[in-house]
Amino acid sequence: MNVKVIACEVMQAEIEKLMPIPERDFEFVSMDFHLYPQKLKVELQRLIDASQNYQKIILAFGLCGGAANGLISKASELIIPRVHDCISIFMCSDTCRACDFQSEIGTFYLSNGWMITEKSILADYRRIYDRLGEKKAKRMLEKMYDGYKKVLFIETSAEPKEEVIEQSREIAKLFEAEYQTVKGEIGFIEKIITGPWDEANFITLLPRQEMREAYFSKNAGRT
Repeated sequence: MNVKVIACEVMQAEIEKLMPIPERDFEFVSMDFHLYPQKLKVELQRLIDASQNYQKIILAFGLCGGAANGLISKASELIIPRVHDCISIFMCSDTCRACDFQSEIGTFYLSNGWMITEKSILADYRRIYDRLGEKKAKRMLEKMYDGYKKVLFIETSAEPKEEVIEQSREIAKLFEAEYQTVKGEIGFIEKIITGPWDEANFITLLPRQEMREAYFSKNAGRT
């Protein structure tokens, strides 16, 4: 069975820990898209269209701000976890009901992969600090990240560099937020790639079936 896995760069290190995986070809999508759901949707559809020679296409993504809504595969079966974002994937074991995960209000989540782009918070702060001073730099942070009371770093088997840990702590200091770490899971990432793709945790679409946002509800039935 030939399978194409299109995955978010946020979990690339974790997936590479699992390799080699027989009969799987991988393509990783830049984290730069995660702030722009419509652009991410266009990129995912482009990659799906270019992968129609595979029997199955697995999207290692969630709904991601609506980016998955409306995706369609013309010739290949399309599989995606029934989750709203990658945080759910990192916080679930291989047996849990993934979409039951609820983000804690006021918590800013980070992981080894998320720091690829989120370290730009530090760069933006330092740039404004150098140009306009501490007061305006802090005002920028308050405007963009108001309401976060805790920064939670998710540790997985992809060991982060000490530099990454220090940067995540620095973000918490800038937010004036509590800093915590939690042990993440890699089991659900492995299940996304290798299956089985059970109805509770996955949406499976036949060729020419369109992905709909309602399918990501934890109460959604078989699609």
